[in-house]
Formats: sequence, structure tokens, C-alpha cells
Amino acid sequence: MPNLNRTPPPATLATPRLASPLPRDLNVDPLEGDMNPEVECFPTAEIQHYDSAPDLRSMLDNITDRKKRKYEGNITCSTDIIKEMFASLSNEQAARFEELQISINMLQEQNSKLTSSVELMSNKYDEFLSRISQLESERRVDKKMIETLEEKIEYLERKSRSTGIEIRNIPRKAGESKQDLCSILENVSQAIKAPVDRNCVKDIYRIKSKDSTNPIIVELSSVLHKDRVLDCLKTFNKCKKPGEKLSTINLSLQGPVKPIYISEHLTAKTQKLFYLARMFQQQHKYAFCWTSHGVVYLREKEKDQHYKITSEKDIETLRKAVSL
Repeated sequence: MPNLNRTPPPATLATPRLASPLPRDLNVDPLEGDMNPEVECFPTAEIQHYDSAPDLRSMLDNITDRKKRKYEGNITCSTDIIKEMFASLSNEQAARFEELQISINMLQEQNSKLTSSVELMSNKYDEFLSRISQLESERRVDKKMIETLEEKIEYLERKSRSTGIEIRNIPRKAGESKQDLCSILENVSQAIKAPVDRNCVKDIYRIKSKDSTNPIIVELSSVLHKDRVLDCLKTFNKCKKPGEKLSTINLSLQGPVKPIYISEHLTAKTQKLFYLARMFQQQHKYAFCWTSHGVVYLREKEKDQHYKITSEKDIETLRKAVSL
């Protein structure tokens, strides 16, 4: 500690010091007696003096660092807790890694199965494609063969009906026999002036139809007899008016008047083509549509070239040509 009993500096002595309040137990009357202003009111012991410039270097030399003693108990406990935390985290990470590894192995196994399945399906698909291609080629061959066979069957059926004629719109009698049908044939042949001997008739019968007309089929002995009947019918109707053509009146048949049609005995395919050709004739104003020896023909005008209709494709070709 520095010495406090030093003489104050001159500036301090010249300046009067303020007196602090007197203590209550001091029996001094401030009004009595003369007081010397130069005399301080307080004892000398209470005055403290301070150095204006203490020696700080000497004070710093005496200061030493305080060394704290390490507390090993808390550090050891914290280290154990941290180790336990790291161990728990490590075990948890190891468990998660093991689960991920199992999932990856399962995915790899599924991927390999999917790959094998896709390869199998790809091989099957290629096999199916080749098989389909083979079947399509076989189908084209079979279709061509079927068309050829149908044409042969149509030709044979047409040949078998080459001598037959069909008579429509003649009413049927109850208990009708072949003799009655032959009598009807004789009346028809006499009406059109084409006499037909019964010896020329191979067979005569009725067939069922959708419109319940039940046409009469006559099979003659030769194609010449058939052509003669059809030519005579054409000549008979050519010089007659629409209402005067061959009908039930010419045969003296009772009942309502109906026109009588005589044509070739056509096959089912030719009948369908003949129907489509007549529809085409009405739509596009063709002048002629007829059949000859089981074949359908179309002609737009009298001196134009005729078209042979052997299939529905021929009618479609004509329809496209007309639309252009």
C-alpha cells in the first residue's frame, strides 16, 4: 500500500475543504466562539491522501496467473456419455445399413427375375410374330385356294343348271302334282309361241322362297331348248306394252293379275350378283342388265361395251369409275 501520510499538493492546501455535517453527539455550538477558517473541522486521521501517479509496473510484476485445478470427475462422465451416444448411433447406423443391404439384395433379385421374364416374353413375342406371319401367309394361300374352289363349285353348279329355267308368280294349287306343273308349262309355252314337248322335260318342281311365290323350276333336256324358250319370251314381251306382257291373264288363271317372269335357273351367288347389278342399274341409269348362261351383264347404252359381273368387286369397280 502507498504511504497515505504525505503532504498534499499546494493547490489542495489553498482550497478550503467543505465540512461534512457534524455528528449529532458533538456538543459544539456553531454560533459561539470564533472559528478559524484555516483550521479544519475534522480530525487529521480521517483525511486520506492518494498518489496522483502510482507505479503500475511494480504492481503488474507482483500479479501471478491463477491456475485452476482440473475436475476429472465430470470430464470422465461426459466422455462415457459421448462414447455411449456414438456407440448407440453406430449400432443404429449399422442396423439401418443392414436393412438397406437386405432391401438392395431383394431388389436385385427381383430385377433379375424381371429381366428373365422380359427376355422370356421377348422371345415368346418374336416367336408369336413369326408364327403370325406364317399363319398370315398360310391364310393368303388358303384364301386363294378357297376362292379357286368356290369358282370351280360355281362353275359346276352353273353347268348343272345350264338347261334349267325358272317360272315365277304362278299361284300354287292345293295338292299340286308334277302333271299339273307340266300342264302349266305347256300353257306358258303356247302363250309365248315356244312349244315344249313333255319328252324334253327332265324334271319339274317347285322350290321355297322368302316371298312365298314358290317358283317353278323346269329342267329341260338341252341348252337349245332353254335358249329357245327364253328367246321366244323376249320376242313376246318386246312388242307388248308394260301392262300387256306375259301375266296370269295369258294362262287363264283365277285370282289377281300378276306378271309372270321366266329366267335362267341361277345359282345362289349369281342371283345375289344379279340383284346387286339391278340395284346399280337403277342408281346409275344403266339401260340394260341381263343374264346369259349363268353370267350377269351390264350395259349403259345400247351400243356401248357390256360389263361382265363375276363378283361384287366388279360392281365396286364400276361404282368407283362412275363416281370419278
